[in-house]
Amino acid sequence: MKLEAETVAADADPRTRVRELGLDDPARYTGTLDAESLRWTPAEAENRAHSDHVRYTEYAGRSCDLTMRGGTTSGVIYPLAVCSLAEHYVFRSIGGASAGAIAAAATAAAEYGRLAETPGRTEPGTEAPGQTEQPPEPAAPRRSGEADDSVRPGFAGLAQLVDWLVSGTGDGRWRLAQLFQPSENLHRVYRLATALMQKPATTGRNTYLAVLAALLMAVTAPARAALVVLFAVWFAGPLGVHLALPPQRWNEVPWPIAVILAALALTAAGWVTRLAVSRLRRAGLAPALPLLPWLAGLLIWAGSAATAGTVPAWLVAVSAGLFSWLLLTFAALAAYAAIYGKACWPVLADAERFGFGLVPGAAPYVPSRVDRLAGMPASTGVPPLAVWLADRIDDLAGTAPGPDRRALTFGDLWLGPDVARDGENAGERLRRAAADSAERVINLALMTTDLSGGRPYRLPFEGTEEDDSRWQFCHRCLDGVLPARVVTQLCEAGTAATPCPRHPDTTLHWMPGPWDVPVILGARMSLSLPGLIQAVPLCRKGKLHWFSDGGITSNFPIHFFDTLLPRWPTFGLNLDRLDSDVPPEQEVHIAPQDSTVVAEPWSPTGAGIAAFGSRIIGTFLGWRDTMQSALPGFRGRIASVRQGLGEGGTNLFMTPESIARLALRGHKAGETLKQRFSVAGTGGESPGLTQTDRYRWIRMRIAIREFRELARQAQFRSPLYQDRTSTYLIPRELSGWFAEDDGVWPKREPYEEQINEAFTGLGDLANVQLAQPFDGTSPVNPVFRLTPPE
Repeated sequence: MKLEAETVAADADPRTRVRELGLDDPARYTGTLDAESLRWTPAEAENRAHSDHVRYTEYAGRSCDLTMRGGTTSGVIYPLAVCSLAEHYVFRSIGGASAGAIAAAATAAAEYGRLAETPGRTEPGTEAPGQTEQPPEPAAPRRSGEADDSVRPGFAGLAQLVDWLVSGTGDGRWRLAQLFQPSENLHRVYRLATALMQKPATTGRNTYLAVLAALLMAVTAPARAALVVLFAVWFAGPLGVHLALPPQRWNEVPWPIAVILAALALTAAGWVTRLAVSRLRRAGLAPALPLLPWLAGLLIWAGSAATAGTVPAWLVAVSAGLFSWLLLTFAALAAYAAIYGKACWPVLADAERFGFGLVPGAAPYVPSRVDRLAGMPASTGVPPLAVWLADRIDDLAGTAPGPDRRALTFGDLWLGPDVARDGENAGERLRRAAADSAERVINLALMTTDLSGGRPYRLPFEGTEEDDSRWQFCHRCLDGVLPARVVTQLCEAGTAATPCPRHPDTTLHWMPGPWDVPVILGARMSLSLPGLIQAVPLCRKGKLHWFSDGGITSNFPIHFFDTLLPRWPTFGLNLDRLDSDVPPEQEVHIAPQDSTVVAEPWSPTGAGIAAFGSRIIGTFLGWRDTMQSALPGFRGRIASVRQGLGEGGTNLFMTPESIARLALRGHKAGETLKQRFSVAGTGGESPGLTQTDRYRWIRMRIAIREFRELARQAQFRSPLYQDRTSTYLIPRELSGWFAEDDGVWPKREPYEEQINEAFTGLGDLANVQLAQPFDGTSPVNPVFRLTPPE
């Protein structure tokens, strides 16, 4: 089977190739829901597993889960991969972290929109909020270059998001960069960050000139005047020393001293120049600019008949010029550091006031003329990131637009569009879904990091509106962090009668129950890239907690949704990097599902201390995800999309052509996964079998090995535990473990008989069915252990 992405001419404009895939056609995705049973929740399907085996098997074969790694380009690469998978699969659970949360939230909303647009079991009067008996008229296909950023509901709209990113012209070419709009207080710092991203080959601006403009305009007018004076003194200093101390002043200096001084000066100047050039390349020659007028002065002086001087005198004069240049250069650097340190100190010392980031997310900012000199594109009407993302999530879900538009919530996803939020038994269903993810039509899980608590959290938070320990928020703290309509919707949960730690005159509000939490809040809390996007402040019991990027604790949560015996594969979309251009045959990598040993990950550490430190941080943050991704039953369902030089990273100024190329690689990743797991006979499988069958066989054998280990532990250690059921008296301190408290403490184990029977049954397994280890088990033995919930 030939991948569809390869059917278009490889030398065509990548933007044209994206459009010719036709992924913005809603008809491509409706056939996935051609059976009523595919609209079941996983719990509904499992209740029919034995009574309706055929439909349950079909349900499992057309279902998948999906997790996505964080990365700047994830919002560009993943959408078309998701669209490709959506042509065959229904997404049951979707997870992501960091920037991967954007694609995860968009995928969940698109699945909701597809269910809403595809005829199902909806009865009149039971439509979900924002839905009518007839779905709203979808947005018409957008023409190339059109400014409107609204999209269709469902996965066709997800494909349109990519088209929007690659369709701009002029300043609209940089729509990705335009989404990141700094706060009014920190736009000067952000201006410098933007200047560092400029490249003549892409934006047409020289990086060093853009950085110079950003630095010069980052300080006050008196500081700029001081910088100009410092530059003038530094630039003219060596020439001034030459004029003040001409060579004939040194005629009496002995030869040895003159030679030693010259050797020292030339060695020091050469070392500094080599160091600067090795680090800054051609720009490293800039510190030598003051030597040009100095050399000109020396030549003029040497050509004058009135300037007699001995050779030692000239050696001393050259030494004096070089030493003055070195001294003035280091003095100027120290003065510049002092000036900019003073300018930056208020920001560094009081970073909490600015939310520990440059970009609030929902506060608009219009670049000034000076900003544009530093590389920030002119405004073309693109809204801030969180506003744009909230609107696109609601577009994809198909909620009705307008001034009173409701943000899509996790509860909407759990119930699906077939059940109205205010319908009969909706509250009971939501509580069941909150307790058991199998009761959810669409399960979205996003990772965030509580820096104040030093732990990760999986969003939405657990708990109910009756829980007094649930989270609180201050609407003033969220001003500019989330769209105003979303903050207003959150405030409907009521006030908590507790003052905000940051705004003592403002009362905190309760965070709504998990089913009423807007999806955009979860995405915003997960993508708070440290230093760039502001962290999100919430409170609990009156204490302030700062929530930052989910990638700090798990940038690739491939463990989401995994169980010992999974129902269906959890696909992973990963980002990888090559230190070169990416050849077509290496654009996507998926490890085989076989017994071979996976090559250990390796990348060059680099020669500098900065590269070494970067590797330390990367290993510290990602080692667990890296190791888990290589396990049997994991590695064969992860597609790694590779990026080359100049692609991804912190580069927000990728050209539309580069974005389109990355999107096409994402589509290839989706096609490869879909082919591997849905097409019979691929990868060495027997006719009629797919690699989904191989995946289940691998997981079954791993599970049997764990069952055997548990049975053996129960067999040999039962004397240590089984006797506790009759001899141990449970103290009152453990009463919280029991749903019912009869007030009688201490008490004997109430389930003594059932526990003893379980130990006996496990012992029988160890003695009979699992007495000997099975041959044919994976050579890698994963370690299963109890882990705390996120």
